[in-house]
Amino acid sequence: MMAHPTSFSPTAAVRASCRLWIDGGKSTASINEAALEKFAAEVTQSILSSNQSLEVTEWDADGWHYTGANYMNGGFDDESHELMRMERVALFILALDAINFCFWPLSATGDGKGDGKNCLEYEHLAIALRKIAEADDATKSADDEDTKSGIFRAATSYGLSPDNLSALMPAKLQSMVQQHLPPSTANEPYELPNIEVRCQLLNELGRGLLEQHDGSALQMIAKAERSADKLTGIILDTFPGFRDYVDTDGWSNGSSSPACDWETAKTSSPSVIHFYKRAQIAVADIWAALGRQASSSAENASDRTHMCNFVDTHLITTFPDYRVPQILRHVNVMQYEPALATSIDGKVELSKGGIDEVAIRAATVVAVEEIVVKVKEEIAAAEENSEASQHRLQKLAEDVSAVTIDWYLWQKGENLDRQGLLEPHHRVRTTFY
Repeated sequence: MMAHPTSFSPTAAVRASCRLWIDGGKSTASINEAALEKFAAEVTQSILSSNQSLEVTEWDADGWHYTGANYMNGGFDDESHELMRMERVALFILALDAINFCFWPLSATGDGKGDGKNCLEYEHLAIALRKIAEADDATKSADDEDTKSGIFRAATSYGLSPDNLSALMPAKLQSMVQQHLPPSTANEPYELPNIEVRCQLLNELGRGLLEQHDGSALQMIAKAERSADKLTGIILDTFPGFRDYVDTDGWSNGSSSPACDWETAKTSSPSVIHFYKRAQIAVADIWAALGRQASSSAENASDRTHMCNFVDTHLITTFPDYRVPQILRHVNVMQYEPALATSIDGKVELSKGGIDEVAIRAATVVAVEEIVVKVKEEIAAAEENSEASQHRLQKLAEDVSAVTIDWYLWQKGENLDRQGLLEPHHRVRTTFY
C-alpha cells in the first residue's frame, strides 16, 4: 500500500502510484528494461556528443503564445507594469491549459476511429487565445485594472480576466475562438469541439481565482512560495477540472470515473492512481514563460517578480498523454498485451479511466523516471579527467529531468510522425489530455 504524506505532494503521488500499479502485476502495458537501457544510452550519447544539456524550447520560440511584450499601461511604475504583464501571461497560460485536450471527434457521434479528422492542433488554439489576450494590449489605462494592496487583477478589457472567464457562455467562447482559427473547409475542418465542457472549465477557472485567490493568478502563484510541486497542489485544490486521477475501486462497479472524492484521493486512498498532466504542464509553462528568465535578471529585482522561478521544477513528472507513450512504444521501451496492441493499432477508442488507459499512462511515467535515472548515471560514469570536464558532466547530469526527457521524446515523436513512421497512438475521449 502506498503511504501518503501528511502534506499532499502531487508529483510524489504520481510517481509512487504509477510505480505501485506497474509493479502490481495487473498492467496490460509493461516496460522492456533491455530496450530502455539501450534508449537511455542513445539519449546519453546525444547529450555527450553535443556537449549540450537537454533543454525545453523557449516559451514563445514559435510565436504561438501570449507574452505581453506589447502590453501598455501608462499608470504603473516599472515594477507594477511588469507584475501586471506577468498576471496577464499567467491567466493566458491557465486558460490555455484548462482547455487543451482532445480535439476529436468533431461530434458526439464520432466513432473514435479517425473519421472526420479535425485539423485543429495545439498551436491553433494557442494562437487564437493569444489574439484574444492581445486585443487590449494597446489600451494605456484601464479604470478597473487593480493593483491595490499589492494584488494584481486584470481589467475586464482583458478577454481572459477572471471576471470574463467566470461569466463566459459557450456561444461566446465559440465565436471568440473560431474567428482566429484557420478557415474550415469540407475536407479540412478547424473546429474547437466539446465547447460546453471547455466553457465550464474556463468558468471554473475564473470563479476559482475570484473566490479563493482575490481574482489574481499571481496571488495564487505567490502562495506556492516558489515551489512547482506546491503550485500543482494549489491548482488541483482550486480547480476540480484539473484533478486527473483514477480510483481503481471504481472498476468493481463498472465506473470509469473517480469513485472517491478529492480529499480522500489526496490523503488516504491506496487505490488511487495519480497523473495530473494538465496541472503539471500549467506549472511548467508558468515557469518557462515567467520564471526561467527571472533567474538571470537584475540582482536588485524584487522578490515578487521572481515568484515563478521555482526551485523544484525537477519534481515535475513526465506529461502522460498520447505522444510520449507512442514514441516509447516505437522504440520498444513500452510493450502492450496483444489485445491492447490490436485495439490501438486498429484505432479503437479505449475507455476513459479504464484499465488499459491507466496501464499506458502509468507505464509512461515509470519508464521516463527510469530513463532519467539511467541517463544521469551514465553521464556521471563518463570517463573525464580534468576538473573542468567533471564540472561540465555534473551540469549536464543535473539538467536531465522528467521534463527534459519528455521534451526530447516529444521532439523525436513529432519528427517521426511527420515522416509517417509512427504506429497509431492510443485513443481516449478525455478532458485530461
